[in-house]
Amino acid sequence: MFGYIRPVKGELYVKDSEFYSAIYCGLCRHGGKNISHLTRWLLNYDFVLLALLRMSLSEESVCVEKKRCPYKIKKCKCARADESYSFVCSAFGLLTYHKILDDIRDEKGFKRALKKTVLPVFSRIARKCDSFVGLKEIIERGMSKTSEAEKENCPSPDRAADGFAVMMREIAAYGVSEEKKAVAENCGYHIGRFIYLADAFDDLEQDEKSGNYNPFILHYGSAKDALLKNEEIKTTLYDSLNVFSNCYALIAKTPLNGIDRLIFNITELGGRDAVRRICERKTKNEQSL
Repeated sequence: MFGYIRPVKGELYVKDSEFYSAIYCGLCRHGGKNISHLTRWLLNYDFVLLALLRMSLSEESVCVEKKRCPYKIKKCKCARADESYSFVCSAFGLLTYHKILDDIRDEKGFKRALKKTVLPVFSRIARKCDSFVGLKEIIERGMSKTSEAEKENCPSPDRAADGFAVMMREIAAYGVSEEKKAVAENCGYHIGRFIYLADAFDDLEQDEKSGNYNPFILHYGSAKDALLKNEEIKTTLYDSLNVFSNCYALIAKTPLNGIDRLIFNITELGGRDAVRRICERKTKNEQSL
């Protein structure tokens, strides 16, 4: 599910690159131990950014230690931040479950049957993630609003993305102190908006072929017409990245610490790199036709 937001590691200090890998390993380890081993395979980069944002907003102490990885058969640097990990893994588990439900409603044939087969597994995962009061309701409300916009064939990309963006705003601001809540809300909203619209942009041709909802197809008339307006789409995606960075700058440390440097790298460079990769895939698809 998604996974567009990742750092550009070539632009990171070596110590920051190692720290990012330790955060990813720590989140993977926590999810596998406390929720399900499936979370190790399904974890994506978007939730690593959410974990980093939670650590920064809460100023949680993060320690790095060596732990044995069952998949690499060796000890790796692993960051420990149990409070942030617990919340992010719960959000990830609930979102994954609701994404499965959404896919069952939208898909047909073999894919739908497959999702129905695995649904009980993800239902158990969701029950394990229901320890944060109100988090389940936030996700259900956000996914419901998103589903309603899609059922109505909403032709506005902004309106279509709003349900998911509002949900991410509430997730990012959950339990955050009042002095940082506005920053958390704006960062959460715009990273949610970026993820939803980047996914829609990436799926243009596939959605047109399958007949699935896509706000850009309805807004521009067809996938081909949307691609002709790709600069407009890129601009609206970059707008959300800019708002995120400008808001986060209000709480960033001076000088920047490791978490701050990672967050700015992910949003300023990684987000744009994600858009570049999407455009490159589309160019290759056109050339192969």
